[in-house]
Amino acid sequence: MSYSVVSLKDRYDLLDAHWKINSEVFPEFLLHSPVGYKYWMAVVETFKQYQLVIMDGEEILAAANSSPVFFDDNFSRLPNEGVEWALQKSIADHKAGIKPNILVGLQIMVRKDHQGKRLSSIVLSEMSKLAKRKGFKNVIIPVRPTQKEYYPLIPMEDYIQWENGNGLPFDSWLRVHVKAGGKILKPCEKSGIIAGTVNDWTKWTKQDFPGTGSYIISGALSPISIDIEKDKGVYVEPNVWVLHRT
Repeated sequence: MSYSVVSLKDRYDLLDAHWKINSEVFPEFLLHSPVGYKYWMAVVETFKQYQLVIMDGEEILAAANSSPVFFDDNFSRLPNEGVEWALQKSIADHKAGIKPNILVGLQIMVRKDHQGKRLSSIVLSEMSKLAKRKGFKNVIIPVRPTQKEYYPLIPMEDYIQWENGNGLPFDSWLRVHVKAGGKILKPCEKSGIIAGTVNDWTKWTKQDFPGTGSYIISGALSPISIDIEKDKGVYVEPNVWVLHRT
């Protein structure tokens, strides 16, 4: 496949198209993280060179977001938070003048009409190449397993132990990472926390919530908790820490 790679530092005019992919490939509720609202644009503006766009001519095929942080390399101590931790820490480190030593891959997105063309592997490779050019030996990624939404009642710790018939991860996205040399480390059970009113959740999911309790919704990796009396719904997004050496 013929493609080119640019960063938002080189082509900031692609920002809107970059965001459009985000809204196309992820469920609506994931776009309403309070931490994301507060920090995502700050990360993009501060670290434009770490926001990649894969293109064919002027057509955007895929995109990736990442941010540099300082971490002591004791990967057993990676936090239970994932994406939201990286967003906040990268900005805090930058403001404090702390030199980063590792790249965190925040997300990889492939346009729906270009999925199934191995573009996710290409974007993952380009992220690792970028990290190496910037002098980072490691990339850590809070991965959102693709098939987990079909098994929302299975704990992530159990899910990542599942294998296909070839001894590789059952989950196709985790399988891509392992084939690319990635090492599955552990779950990060609180990678994102999204809260809203019951009406918010009805609007985001097109689903009714007539009573208090746990609900399975399309696109969620675990059940959401609805409290009618408090008029509140909360979803806690579990991801998986994966390590790539550059």
